[in-house]
Amino acid sequence: MILPIIVLLIGYPFIRRTVGFHFKSEEKENTFRILSYNVYGFHHSDFWTDKSPKMKATIKQSIDYSVNTKAEIKCLQEYYNMKSTPRFSTLDSLRKDNPYYALISPWGPERVFSLGIFSKYPIIQTKKSTFGSLNGNGYIMADIARKNDTIRVINIQLQSMGIRVGRVVTDIKENAFNKAENQAKDIYYQLKNGFISHSKEIKMVEKLIDNSPYPVFVCGDFNETPYGNAYGNIRDRLNNAFEEAGNGFGFTLNRSPKFVRIDNQFCSESIEVLNFETHRHIPYSDHFPTLGTYRIKK
Repeated sequence: MILPIIVLLIGYPFIRRTVGFHFKSEEKENTFRILSYNVYGFHHSDFWTDKSPKMKATIKQSIDYSVNTKAEIKCLQEYYNMKSTPRFSTLDSLRKDNPYYALISPWGPERVFSLGIFSKYPIIQTKKSTFGSLNGNGYIMADIARKNDTIRVINIQLQSMGIRVGRVVTDIKENAFNKAENQAKDIYYQLKNGFISHSKEIKMVEKLIDNSPYPVFVCGDFNETPYGNAYGNIRDRLNNAFEEAGNGFGFTLNRSPKFVRIDNQFCSESIEVLNFETHRHIPYSDHFPTLGTYRIKK
C-alpha cells in the first residue's frame, strides 16, 4: 500500500503536464486568440511528386484552415509561401485578416519555408534567428501593440529529433528484427543529440523571456514531450496553456508515435488562459493545430 502512494507522490508534478480536466470558460470582454500550427509546408514538397486530387484537396484544406481560422495572432511553423506558384501564394491570403507579419526567410517574403507570425495588431519590433541552419528551425520574436497593451510573442521550432517510430514497428511486423534493433539504436542517438541541441536552442528563448518588458507568449513546435528539459525551462518562467485550460491528453502529433504532445503555448502569469484546444479534427499536417483564448489581467 505504501509503495503505490510513494510512486503517486513522486509522479504528481508530472500529472498536470500529462492530462487536463477543465471546464470551458465563458467568453469575456477584451479576449484574443492565438493559433499555433506546424503546417508541414502545406505539403509543397509532396505536391511535385503527387498531383492527385486527394493531395490537391489536402493542400487546399490546410491553407484554407490556416487562413480562415479566426485568431488575432497566428504562429505558423514550417510555413511555406511561393509567390510565383499560385497554389502556394499564401502570404496575401493570410494578410487579409492578419495584415502585420514577421518571417524568417533568407530569400525574402516571396519564397519562404520557415517560421511566420501573422498579427491583426501592429508589430513594433522583431528579432529572429535560425538555429544554425536553413531547415526552418529557429525563433521569431514579435512585440505586438494590442490596443492599450504590448505583448511579446515568440514563435519557435526546436530541432527535430528525426525519430520515425513507425519504421521500427514496420520492421517488427515484417520480422526484420536486426533492422528494427538498428533503427532503435538510431533513435537513442537521435534523442541524445536532439536534447543536447535543445538545451542550447532554448537558452536563446529564455533570454528573450527574461529580458522582456512585456507579457510573453511562447508558441510552437518543441519537438519534445512535456517531460523534456526545454519544456521544463520554459515552464519555470511561464504558464502552459494546456495545463491551465486544456482537456484530455492534448496529443498533437499526427503520425507515429501519436500519443505525444510536442506543440505548446505558454504565457506569462499576467495572462489569463480562458480556453485551450487541440484541433484533432484537422488532419492536414503531421501536427494538429492548437488554439488558445487569452485575456490580459487588469
